[in-house]
Amino acid sequence: MKRFCWIALVMLMALCLVACGGKGAEAPAASNPMNDALALLPGNAIGLGTVDARTVFANPTFGSDLAALVERLVPIGPEAGFQASRDVDRVTFGSYSYQGVDVAAIVIGRFDETKIKQAVSNHASTSSGSGAGLGTGSMAGSMIVVSQYAGRDIYTVNNVGFTLLSNTMALAGTESGMRRVLERIQDGRVRRDVAPWMIETVETQGAAFAAVGDFTTTPMPADVTRQIPLAFMQNLKAARVVGSFKNQGVELAGSMSYPDAQAAQAASKSVQQVLGSRLLFAIAGIKMRSVDVKVEASDVQVVLDVGDSSLRQLLVLAPQWFGR
Repeated sequence: MKRFCWIALVMLMALCLVACGGKGAEAPAASNPMNDALALLPGNAIGLGTVDARTVFANPTFGSDLAALVERLVPIGPEAGFQASRDVDRVTFGSYSYQGVDVAAIVIGRFDETKIKQAVSNHASTSSGSGAGLGTGSMAGSMIVVSQYAGRDIYTVNNVGFTLLSNTMALAGTESGMRRVLERIQDGRVRRDVAPWMIETVETQGAAFAAVGDFTTTPMPADVTRQIPLAFMQNLKAARVVGSFKNQGVELAGSMSYPDAQAAQAASKSVQQVLGSRLLFAIAGIKMRSVDVKVEASDVQVVLDVGDSSLRQLLVLAPQWFGR
């Protein structure tokens, strides 16, 4: 759970770490590879996903709570003119390791470089020196470290950071994840290397968020699967999930792929047992309004209908998971 929470924290940082005040230009078109998030991200991702931040923050039930949580977790205070619900439009991210956290995210929005640099300079140190810690927010006392990589200024706090690619695009994530992207840019390797089936899911029209996992190209290590003692995780080759807002709730439509139909049948029973108990979800405050599990060839397909109020409850509990 702790590892999951830190991964989620990186995603929240990616959503908003660099979103500072200013109107700026609209999100760029993808005709230029440098404006294409899926071209900037390395193609060997274990997990890939996107969040339509504009749609999520606009949700009337929990959007404001999510914005408040995000602003509580970021290391830059009001002096940067930050407002997540105003300045971030979309985040596309990739995860590249089973051990620890290795994430890169492309953030589309409007960024005021002058305000960002000024805010950072008020609380920053160089990579070889020391300086004042942050004075506001939940990460008060943390140090922003300024360093250079591939000709760009990198700003990090506890191994999570960001850099600006333009006034409408920023790169955020862990240090190793950001370096992967910056090396692609420096070497002129910006192109879509992500598997087409992953891109198809991530680009699902109308989705508030979508994510995929490829466990075939880079199989899960045995020690990782042992940490997740669920039968349906065995022999899992790929997973997809798409979330959309419907009927004052969220519909999660997912599928998990297995080597053959027999393995899928066995996995479906495990999924039904986990979802049927509802205990884990009840502990987390999630109330599912409906559950549908079925097998199609070698895939297990799952559709969950979760009420908005449950997601709002999760946001209430989230600061405890992050130790805030």
